[in-house]
Amino acid sequence: MTPRFKGAFTVLVVDDDPSVLATYGRLLRRAGYTTLTEADPCKVLQAAAVSRADLLVLDYKMPGMDGLALLARLRHRACRARCILISAFLNDDVRGRAADLGVDRVLEKPVDACQLRETIHDLLPLSGRLAPERAEA
Repeated sequence: MTPRFKGAFTVLVVDDDPSVLATYGRLLRRAGYTTLTEADPCKVLQAAAVSRADLLVLDYKMPGMDGLALLARLRHRACRARCILISAFLNDDVRGRAADLGVDRVLEKPVDACQLRETIHDLLPLSGRLAPERAEA
């Protein structure tokens, strides 16, 4: 696959499963995104790189802190990146909390690679530039 806008956007993937991180990371790099991966949600809170992220891809169920708790803390720090929540444990409560935190899409595991790529392409504009309200974050 030829990158459409190599390096134009940064996607941060947080998942405690190393194989998921490797798979998503490879998929996103091949699609032309700058990709950051992290297995420990607590480390994300300590990393300066999160401020460069245009899109967060968060697993819901992780040890220590779930994806929505991580997102709440990032939102409290004025992180305005778009967000995809991925989970095998979806219910109305999780979907409601996700909506309250501004999650753009919720995907149920297992996620097909094409589905993830299409969802990301839907959320990040083709021009390679974010809308002004996202770019200011």
